[in-house]
Amino acid sequence: MLKTLLTDMSGRRAGHSLQHTKRTDRIMEQPKAVQIFFGKGGSTRRDTLSISDAARRFSKEGIAALVDSSVNASGEQLSYYLNHYNDMNAILDAINFSENVSCGYDPNFKEYGVICFDYNGSRQMIPNYAVPRINPGSLPQIRAVNNSLVLNNKGYYSWTASNGSRYAWTVNNGMIGRAPSESLLAENTDKDGKNYKWEMCKAGNILSALAQGKSLYGFKKKDVLSACESVGITEGAFSIDAGNGRHNYILQKSGKVINVDRQMEQLNG
Repeated sequence: MLKTLLTDMSGRRAGHSLQHTKRTDRIMEQPKAVQIFFGKGGSTRRDTLSISDAARRFSKEGIAALVDSSVNASGEQLSYYLNHYNDMNAILDAINFSENVSCGYDPNFKEYGVICFDYNGSRQMIPNYAVPRINPGSLPQIRAVNNSLVLNNKGYYSWTASNGSRYAWTVNNGMIGRAPSESLLAENTDKDGKNYKWEMCKAGNILSALAQGKSLYGFKKKDVLSACESVGITEGAFSIDAGNGRHNYILQKSGKVINVDRQMEQLNG
């Protein structure tokens, strides 16, 4: 689904392989760990040019680390990752558009955590270090045209925060917000220490509610105005279509939003 540039992983990963040498040496001694990584036919078929030699050596250690008793991963849980080892787009789509996506890790051992998701009835795991990072600058911006916001379902976009920075967002059946593959592993503060996680969360929740025709009850009018302005929606009639049908509204100067579709239903009822 994603046809865009992915940031290089080697610089972020290579420097960590020595940090956990003792831990990974211990883990790599486990026969089960070695068996899960190499499997039948060896590992040469999973070579990829997008990861440096140093990062590849770390990857072997990282996969082995997944079968440590504290994680207790099985070969089946790693099957999607190993089957799509060279397809970064497939890995991103699985994380960003699957059900029940979650992530947990000790910040001091971030590379040994995993992102989990449900896929075809099974629980799958992708090692944190192996998740491709998206370059937001290569994505189309979320932007309304003539107060009409039309977004492709299962699409990737960039959203601009108040500090001018762009972040990778996804659209999934009316749900609009930061890509899970990015947000679950995010460093949320900028160089000045300001956290933009909550700004994105509010904007995403407001836009998602509008894209699904839901009530904006509980949202402050100033936050509604800010979310609309961030994607180019201005005062007056506007519409949103993000994979859940077209929804029509009127945005007032105060930040109040009138649901035109709902009012029409009431009048016709």
